[in-house]
Amino acid sequence: MKRAFLASLLGLAASAATASGQINIYFDTYLASQGSPAGQVCWWLDSTPVKDTDGFKADLLWSVGALSGDLGLAVPTSTTLDGSGWINPPLSVSFDPMYVSGPIDLTILVWQGASWSTSDVKGSLSWTEPGVIPGNAPDSFQDMPQVPIYVGIPIPEPATLSLAGLGAAVLLFARKR
Repeated sequence: MKRAFLASLLGLAASAATASGQINIYFDTYLASQGSPAGQVCWWLDSTPVKDTDGFKADLLWSVGALSGDLGLAVPTSTTLDGSGWINPPLSVSFDPMYVSGPIDLTILVWQGASWSTSDVKGSLSWTEPGVIPGNAPDSFQDMPQVPIYVGIPIPEPATLSLAGLGAAVLLFARKR
């Protein structure tokens, strides 16, 4: 009886171990749609693709159900293929060793400077992949939106006091007439 119980436990453990595995993805926006030019996602700074000398970096965030993570990659964006602002060459990344199946929410962060949290010039792109075969060779992004992502220097809104002063000046000018 004990042998049968132990054998069934070992069988369950072995099947659970083979049912899950790491997710392997190419962190690559140039070949996002299996090398098709339609899949290119480029990062733009003030209407121009970013260059290597602009010092942009990229990171990948993931979420599967209640699990999420930040790979902390800080990969430099590259100009190696037909232009600027790509995350290329492919960097195979592995994460979530407990993944079995289901949709994966992904976010690419792109920033200029030391880190995402301290940068004033940054952009992001989020989307959901339908699923990846765990433990398989790295997959390319399949469902990444095919749009250029703009990053730029944020323009601060005018201070409230400046607007109030301008309004008061207009009222005084109108009253004198």
